[in-house]
Amino acid sequence: MAPTRSLRLTFLGCGHIGSALLRAVLPSVAKSQSPISKVMVALNDNEAHTQLQKSFNGKLDPADLFCRKNVEAVRKADAVIFAFPPERVHEVLAEAEMRTALRDKIIISILARTPRAEIARIINKQDTPAPSTADDLRIVRAMPTMGTEVHESATLIGKTSNPLEKEAVELAEWIFNSVGRVFHVTHDYFDAATGMSAFSNALTTTAVQVISQRAVAEGIPKDHAIAIASQCIRGMASLMLSGTSPEQLQWSLSAPGSITGQAIMRLHESQLSTILESSVSAAINRAKQYQP
Repeated sequence: MAPTRSLRLTFLGCGHIGSALLRAVLPSVAKSQSPISKVMVALNDNEAHTQLQKSFNGKLDPADLFCRKNVEAVRKADAVIFAFPPERVHEVLAEAEMRTALRDKIIISILARTPRAEIARIINKQDTPAPSTADDLRIVRAMPTMGTEVHESATLIGKTSNPLEKEAVELAEWIFNSVGRVFHVTHDYFDAATGMSAFSNALTTTAVQVISQRAVAEGIPKDHAIAIASQCIRGMASLMLSGTSPEQLQWSLSAPGSITGQAIMRLHESQLSTILESSVSAAINRAKQYQP
């Protein structure tokens, strides 16, 4: 469900994921039933401005670009997407005028390893963390994945019981549904889900790399090997998304003498499960580490 009123949206920073979101949002600006009437992008320097223009081939209409005018871009907005590097959160929110401008805005944060309570603490300029400090602000925490660029993101959106954030959540849902699937998760396991997502991306790319390297050694062209392996993974993923469990798939693929069955057996014998469990735990622990 989209918000019932049209909102002016500012991208505060616009890196790789931010640019992908901008590409998805721009075509719908000011169209009927669109929740977004205007888009603004606030960039920190001329170099970032030039890079963004280049990546869009100069076709950024109808977005308005602001260079070194972050506060002005936020003041003109109803909603703000935090799309800058997470390690810059204190720098970006350092100005008192910026913090004041943000207090009555919808804030959608895609900053990794940065809890919404910490963002609220910075905006409210509190010296110590306070779990309830976000209650008077409309902050939605979201975490899209690299698939955003091809509209295949698995975006996490933090659940909230605050009725003041209903419109904020609806806007976040509308934006991220345009680039993939949305999964609502509680803040209790938001970081764990982020780490799991990151590890899934790492595992997939590493697996395709290893598979394609061996395939090339057998004479298969590299681009063909990567495409075949990727499509196989996509097919298995689609089956699991449709409701078939990994255990069911493994059972159906493990007929006596089958190639896939033999491969599954070798993977189990190699203690791969133990390695994967250790690696995904490390990714989850890393996702939980907020470093101010």
